[in-house]
Amino acid sequence: MKTYLLFLVASSAFFMGSVQSPAQTGGPPKVLLIVREEIKPGMMGAHTREANNVVRIYSKARSPHHRLALVPVAGNENEVTYLWGFDSFADLEKSGKDLDTIATVTHKAEFDRVRPEGEDYHSSQRDSIAVLREDLSYRPGTDISRMRYMRVHTIRVKPGHVREFEEGRRIVNAAHQKARIDETMVVYQVAGGAQSGTYLVFIPWSTLDGLGTIPHGKAYFDAMGDNNRDKLDKIENDSIVFSAVDIYAFAPQLSYMSQQWVASDPAFWTLKPMAPEPAAPATRRVVVRPVRRQ
Repeated sequence: MKTYLLFLVASSAFFMGSVQSPAQTGGPPKVLLIVREEIKPGMMGAHTREANNVVRIYSKARSPHHRLALVPVAGNENEVTYLWGFDSFADLEKSGKDLDTIATVTHKAEFDRVRPEGEDYHSSQRDSIAVLREDLSYRPGTDISRMRYMRVHTIRVKPGHVREFEEGRRIVNAAHQKARIDETMVVYQVAGGAQSGTYLVFIPWSTLDGLGTIPHGKAYFDAMGDNNRDKLDKIENDSIVFSAVDIYAFAPQLSYMSQQWVASDPAFWTLKPMAPEPAAPATRRVVVRPVRRQ
């Protein structure tokens, strides 16, 4: 599987099943492959063109495996994250074999043209695999094809405190339910590729106005109650060793989506021609004239 990830743009949907909307798949996938690429400074434009070309090859090959690309609004500006969703680990394994065949057999010549040998725009790449925690999620059935941004909250739990943390998540969800908060939170637990005890909370937004809804205000805290608020504060203080929030925008020109997904909003998701790579500046010829002796 590593072969196709490194080759295809090297390659971090979640609410996608096969990266389709919940209306078509019944909810978020059970298994999520997250590929985070750090791009060398100054190489983002070249990487974007390469990634777009790879997506076009996938489309030509009619690959059944789809990815959602995210670029940071708040976070590392030289990063691209790809999310691949699967119904099972077996489907994840099969995708590696299928995409490897596209890259190294059936469309090898096209991939060779996409990235000339020896060129690499990446300074690092990290893959992780996470499993859906539906019991810790809240209203996971949102149609993500209509969303444009994603808040990703990465939480690392101290060893021996997982039960406390998960109890805290249930307190949060109960308050959301009681206050009827119009929000989607999908929780995944990392199974490999990160430190143990790592959880990811995905919150999709249609606009960046979603930032203005955090925290949720008086109705939410009243629904939680003072006792649960105090309990949650203690749980978070005792159980969490690391917490970070990144904000991403969807990148349709780097994503490979199903036809149903594209049809939900073709103006946004349809692949568009990209500007060609700028030509290298012409080298100015300098003529050195010999000095004449007088």
